[in-house]
Amino acid sequence: MAKMKPKLQYRYYEMEGDSQVLALLGDEWKRVYGEGIEGQHFHNFMEIGICYEGHGKSILRDRENTFEGGCILIIPPNYPHTNNSDPGTFAFWEWMYFDIESILQDMKNLSKNNLDTEYMMNILYRSPFFFHQSEHQKISNIILEIRRECDRKAYMCHEMIRGLLQSFVVELIRMHDIKDKISRKSARSFQIAPALNYVKNHYNETIRIKDLADVCNISESHFRGIFQECMNMIPNDYVNLIRVREASKILLNSYATMEEVAYRVGYGNVSSLNRNFKKIIGMTPYQWKQSQDNYTGQMLDYRISALKGW
Repeated sequence: MAKMKPKLQYRYYEMEGDSQVLALLGDEWKRVYGEGIEGQHFHNFMEIGICYEGHGKSILRDRENTFEGGCILIIPPNYPHTNNSDPGTFAFWEWMYFDIESILQDMKNLSKNNLDTEYMMNILYRSPFFFHQSEHQKISNIILEIRRECDRKAYMCHEMIRGLLQSFVVELIRMHDIKDKISRKSARSFQIAPALNYVKNHYNETIRIKDLADVCNISESHFRGIFQECMNMIPNDYVNLIRVREASKILLNSYATMEEVAYRVGYGNVSSLNRNFKKIIGMTPYQWKQSQDNYTGQMLDYRISALKGW
């Protein structure tokens, strides 16, 4: 009997205006975590979780961590995870989502140094952090201050939050010990970073695996192996994931026809858009666009059923 693939959801958020943080705060997040939910999920933004009370397990891909009040989670985009409180018990978490790309761009514009933001982002997105506030007090204090500013909405809170977010990124970079990693140059994930950037900028064009291998200056067979090792999916799945993500943005924010959407994200016809959209999201683009939940500005759940290696 074939082994069933674990279920995985893509939970998509949108920032309001030029905001760089989305905060989901309050008593509604006191709940029995994991109840009625199968598998893991991932997000389009970096997720920060603050636990106030309760006990249970934070599962980060294939690693389990026991949580309690005082714990903090920092989870990169596209990283599978879930929380399960102890059976039948409540836990209280609050959640924030940070637009790291926008924050790094602000830092690049303000810095006197030539910051390699793409390189830094690849480091920041490599792995999650799970810790108690007492273990990393400085970054914990920054996170809690961002949470307070989001809740209070005091005068000039927007400016205050932007500064705090940059402080958060600097501390997180230090936690990842980027300087040491640069000197070792041993992380295989950096070998495929040019390919990820290429897909980001050329998803609406024809993309061959050879093109991705070439921008990384490695052979196609070597590229395929490293890519699957680092991304837990084959290159074609990643290209389709990016295209479907971009298609969902167009559907949500415009009145473009399906033919226009398919063309704008790199598919030659609507049937290719429909096939890949349904494979990744679990419904056709038309069905997804008609769903009233997609216009609430709240969380959208996309079911991922066919990505290899998850």
